[in-house]
Formats: sequence, structure tokens, C-alpha cells
Amino acid sequence: MKDKAMWWVIVADVMAVIVVGLLLWASYIEREVANQQLEAQAAAQLGQDANAKNYDFDLTLTPQNCEGVDGVVNVALITDANYMDFTRVAINSAKQTKCPNSLYNFYVMTLDVYDSDITALKAMETDKVKVTVLPQKEIDLFYIRDTHVSKTSLLKYYIAQVLPELDKVLYVDSDVLILHDLNELYNTDIEGKYLAAVKDPSWFFENAHVLELNLEERGFYFNAGVMLMNLKKIREDNLLAKLEDYTNNNFRTYMDQDAFNVVVGNDVVLLPFKDNTMNFFFKHIDLPTMAKYYGENWKTLEDVFAPATILHFASSQKPLGTVVKKTDFFYMLQRLWYKYYRDLPPLEN
Repeated sequence: MKDKAMWWVIVADVMAVIVVGLLLWASYIEREVANQQLEAQAAAQLGQDANAKNYDFDLTLTPQNCEGVDGVVNVALITDANYMDFTRVAINSAKQTKCPNSLYNFYVMTLDVYDSDITALKAMETDKVKVTVLPQKEIDLFYIRDTHVSKTSLLKYYIAQVLPELDKVLYVDSDVLILHDLNELYNTDIEGKYLAAVKDPSWFFENAHVLELNLEERGFYFNAGVMLMNLKKIREDNLLAKLEDYTNNNFRTYMDQDAFNVVVGNDVVLLPFKDNTMNFFFKHIDLPTMAKYYGENWKTLEDVFAPATILHFASSQKPLGTVVKKTDFFYMLQRLWYKYYRDLPPLEN
């Protein structure tokens, strides 16, 4: 009996070893299959990257006709110390792409900047480009901190009060490149309207947010990063009080942009996309959809950006210090931004 019992013990041990061996073999096979799948996916991705378009080139801008262009353009910007490099690049790009006889007056509202920053801005002046620096104090309005929009941007509410001598001004965010002369845009008819702006693709990209603003009847949501502003009407109708009231009593993600959209109502003129060419949305919305939305006949991304009067880096992704693949069209735009950044002297702070 003992011998028989021992035999069964040996058989059980052998079976256990076999079962463990089979389990280990199955695990090995599973890992090998998984590795082969990952290698296949990686190879496919490498193939896609190899075939993807390379954007390591200089964008060729649409030629402009400067014959007879000699108007005065008043431009307002807002900046703090964090955006000083962007502000200087915006002004530098405007200097290099303006028509020779155009005169630009830049009014830069600043918050918490260094004296050396102000000196750097003033150093950008030429006989045809004037820079006026207007230091401001932090405003006491409700502010949502969990957003890429800075509180400094709320200063745009006060442009009409800060520039009482002007009836009209072109406001531009600091994170822009000005790539063609501004006279055509500046001469847009805004009589009887508060402002002119470009509609924003958030109308369908972030539709739930936009619908909260009750803009269905108007039929569009505009981007407040570029606005041709009728300062005379804004002052006459005390739009400032309405903007302040809306901001203090409404929790909105895009703060000043939402406030302007709601408060100005139908008193807005739509500008073509070239006057505020926002790069961000082309990462999320296909080109044919965007072309249809703006009534354009774009076939390539170069068709979108080459005629831009103002290129707007309208998202948290900015060109300074950002690492992107050469197969990402943002690389092409980043190269363009650095073209106007490289020849600027470093800030002294």
C-alpha cells in the first residue's frame, strides 16, 4: 500500500509540474503575441510618420499690394511680464510686414512689468511705428483661475477709457503674428456697431459651452483675440459697466471672450478668417469642415495660413519653447514665429 501511495504522489507531482509548465508556456506565448502586435503597431506608426508631410520649411506668405496704402492704424495690446516676449514679437512682425508708408501707433497696456520691459518696448519705435506704454493696475473683477486665460486679459474692458482720444482701435492679443498690412482690416466699416471680429469654431467644437450663452438667434460665437473696436460707441453706451456686471455675476470659462459675446449682442461685424487665423482648431476639426464653416476653398494648410493678416496662437500651446514633431503643421508656424523672435535683443530681467 505504501508503494502504491508513493506512486500516486509521484504521479501527482509530475502532473503538477506539467500543468505549471503548460501555464508558463501559455504565458510565454501570450507575451510573444502581444510583443509582435506592439512591434507591428510601431512599424505601422513609423511608416505613417515616414509618409507624413514634413513641415520643416518657411511658409510663403501671400504677396500684398502696397500701392496707395499709407493710412494710420491704431493698435492696442495688453501684456504682463510673462507675455513680454510675445508682445515684442507681435510688434516686430508688424514692423516687418507693413506697407512702407503705413503708420502704426501701438498702445501697450501693461501690468506688473519691469522698467527694462518698458525700455525694450520703446526701443522698437521707428519713424513709422510708435509705441506708447500705458501701465495699469490689477482690476477687481471675478476671475476663474483654472483656465489658460490670464486675469490680465480682462484689461481689454477698459481700452475705451484708457484711450479717450481715440474713436477706433484694433485690439490684438499678444500671442499673434501680424503678417500683412493692417490698413484693409482697420478700414472695415463698423459704424453703429461695437466691434468687428472673426467667428470662432467653438460654435460646434465646444457646442455645449456656447449654447449656455444663448447665442442661437445670432448664430455665431466670435473670438475676442482680435477685435476692431468702436471706442466712441462703447463709451456712449457705457459698455464697460455691462461687461463688469456680466463678469462678476457669471461663471464662464472664457471670461472676457464670453462677456463680449453676450454683452455686444448683434452689434458686431464679422471679419474674414484671415483677420484672425486661429491655428488651434485645425488639430481637432478636419480641413473641409473648417473651409465650409468659413466659406473658403482651402485645399492645404498652406492655403489657410499664407494669406493671414493676423496669425493667432489661440490656445495654451504657444510657439516659445514648445517641442513639436516636424510632421506637425504647428512646426511650420513655430518656425515663422521664431523668425520674428530671433533678431530681438534679450530682455534684461
